[in-house]
Amino acid sequence: MLHIVNLEEIQGMLLRIPDLVDLLDRRDPALFHDVKQWLSNIERVLLNNRMPAAGNVAALRGMLIAAERGVIPVGVGFHGRSTIRKIREAAVGYVLRQTGDLVSIAIEKDRERIAEAVRMTRQVVAVAKAKGLIQQVPRGDDLTNMLKALWQTLSTDADLSPGKVNVEGLVGPYDALIVLDRITTSDIPREQPILNQ
Repeated sequence: MLHIVNLEEIQGMLLRIPDLVDLLDRRDPALFHDVKQWLSNIERVLLNNRMPAAGNVAALRGMLIAAERGVIPVGVGFHGRSTIRKIREAAVGYVLRQTGDLVSIAIEKDRERIAEAVRMTRQVVAVAKAKGLIQQVPRGDDLTNMLKALWQTLSTDADLSPGKVNVEGLVGPYDALIVLDRITTSDIPREQPILNQ
């Protein structure tokens, strides 16, 4: 189970693919190096999160290294004569597509789980606002403790407690506070007071 910060790090790496494709389109001389570096980085992030997809990314990086040496990757075809440049560019395009698909599939369940936690938290916050339990966005030097106090207040309400438990069941107590912070920041007007106890 990925934490929000880890999921966002992986998603950030996937968002680099358009830039790499732009390099391919421009036939930038740094393309091959940049793609290998990106593959190494995403592989490291997956390894740090103990995700088996890291092995698949390493294999794709190996395919790219072999293409650099003139080996035509399986499933890659050419029009006309194959040159080292064509082999390298075709391998880059293939590896980017495969890696993007592979990593997107690997994180899909975590994305859905966190999206469900966000949806539930938004409902809990909306009910808490309607009940007058939340009146302002938590902020200040001790934001974590303020969020914990708000979360605790929500757990004491019979209507809100099941939602709070479900959110923590989906993402854990630490990530539940991150979701709560983001929801209160985006959904609650800043000019109202904070916590009504």
